Amino acid sequence: MKKLLTLLAVFAMVLSLGACANNSAADDSNKQDDKAPVVEEFAAEYEMKGTTSAGKPKNDTFIFKGKTTDGIITELEWDIVRNKGLEGEYSKKTLMGYQMNVSDASYAASENGYTLTLSVNSYTDELSQYMVQATLENPTAESTFTDLMIVGAVRGSYAYEVLDMQTSLDCFAFLAKEANVELTEDTLVADLVALHGIFAEGAYVEGSNRVSFAGLNGGRSYGEQMEAVVTYILANNMTLEDVYEMFKTVNQQSEPILERDTISGATIAFVGDFQRMTYLAIHGELFEGVTNHTVTDGNTKVEVVTQGFGGEIETHVTFDAEGKIVSVAVRDAQETDTVGAPLYAEGSDFLNALVAGQADLGAVETVSGATVTSSALIEAVQLAVEYYNGL
Repeated sequence: MKKLLTLLAVFAMVLSLGACANNSAADDSNKQDDKAPVVEEFAAEYEMKGTTSAGKPKNDTFIFKGKTTDGIITELEWDIVRNKGLEGEYSKKTLMGYQMNVSDASYAASENGYTLTLSVNSYTDELSQYMVQATLENPTAESTFTDLMIVGAVRGSYAYEVLDMQTSLDCFAFLAKEANVELTEDTLVADLVALHGIFAEGAYVEGSNRVSFAGLNGGRSYGEQMEAVVTYILANNMTLEDVYEMFKTVNQQSEPILERDTISGATIAFVGDFQRMTYLAIHGELFEGVTNHTVTDGNTKVEVVTQGFGGEIETHVTFDAEGKIVSVAVRDAQETDTVGAPLYAEGSDFLNALVAGQADLGAVETVSGATVTSSALIEAVQLAVEYYNGL
């Protein structure tokens, strides 16, 4: 009988241990479920309307969407579409869609035979962004660089003019390097355009083609530079907040292009539209308004955020005890050095106009060429006045 009781006790203990093991396995399974990665989708479309540097209207839609896993971006699609939904829509990601570090060449029939056309679009510190076109009637395999008729818009000009030989050589230097050609006045034109596929087996080939080339600091076409940024984001396990901070502090328009080398292969300036696009992906809407106010010695300082050309502008508007504006100062902004930034330099005429125009801010005119920046500053003061009056 005792032996039977002992066996029953042992059996009961085994069952109890089995139940504990099962419970433990279930707990482990639940813990694994708790640690399952959190996958979330994000999407933002930000539309920017304005004018091109040549004064023509433009409509760019910034598309930024993908997935995060535990907050880290694991899938990302980034595009900038010009004239989205309208005639002439194209993506800046496509090689054929946007001109930066690209070259077009064509060989086509003309009234007097055939015309060769060769263009380059790129940037250097000396030449700024340049657009150059070379033409040659009835080229031969022996035609040299000096035979080309070369015109271009360089050093910030939008007017085409005949270029001197040294400037011409400088403009075509990146293309020549891509073609593995040493560029001099005596370089064969055929060696340059062979890269485009319009010279082969000793003869010119009718047709046209566009190629990209490595420009300053390795940046290629605009679309390839965008892809380099996407690759960088994914490779560095960045969050949306990390990307927003990068667009806010890296490769700014105000920096010399030689310093825009944080991301290999991408020297494009990170303008405020990139920041706004990412902010939308994080928050779902853009923010403009008062963030804080402080009172010191009877003066009230109202801190306001508005959206400028280069991104957020933080403006401090100070009122005296009678409610009169005594100062307007910009604490943080990334506007272009030679365009928007002078408007908020200490003691600038524009800031003085904002201080003096408290009674009728609608009469303060925006500044031509810096419309976005000046509008953002006027709005900041208007928001500050409304806020102060509500205290």
